[in-house]
Amino acid sequence: MKTLIAVAALVLTAVAAPAMAQSSATGSGSITVIRPLTITKTADLKFGTVVRPGTGSGTVVVSAAGARSVTGGVVGLTSGDTPAAAAFSVAGEGGQSVSVTIPATFSMANGSDTLTVTTSNSLTGSAASQTLSNALGSAGSLAFSVGGSVPVGSTTTTGAYTGTFTVSAAYN
Repeated sequence: MKTLIAVAALVLTAVAAPAMAQSSATGSGSITVIRPLTITKTADLKFGTVVRPGTGSGTVVVSAAGARSVTGGVVGLTSGDTPAAAAFSVAGEGGQSVSVTIPATFSMANGSDTLTVTTSNSLTGSAASQTLSNALGSAGSLAFSVGGSVPVGSTTTTGAYTGTFTVSAAYN
């Protein structure tokens, strides 16, 4: 009888063993590596030389296409710097989406006197936030320009005004 019980226990263990066997599944991993973004300035924003109005105030505008216009008694001269929009080029992995950030305003100074430039640009997207989503073409490049407008009043101090602004780009 003891032998029969031992054989029965051995048979039950042998039958139960496959039910307790471990199972497994195989996972996989992947990664896509792309080129880093670079951004290059190819031209500066230039408003050119203007004559301030005798009274009141006016505005000098350089469009994102580079055309200058003046209002309010400001006179644009053809001598001096040729008006131009700033130009930038972003390079990265083709077909990727990027966000470009352009400041809405920046200051130009002449000593302690400053003028505030309100920017415009040639990109598509939300101009209010100045963070614009665009796609890099199949070649992995995106070119855009930045224009702006600056007020000039009859009391604006004469002289050369300069300032800088930073444009950045990031993959979405």
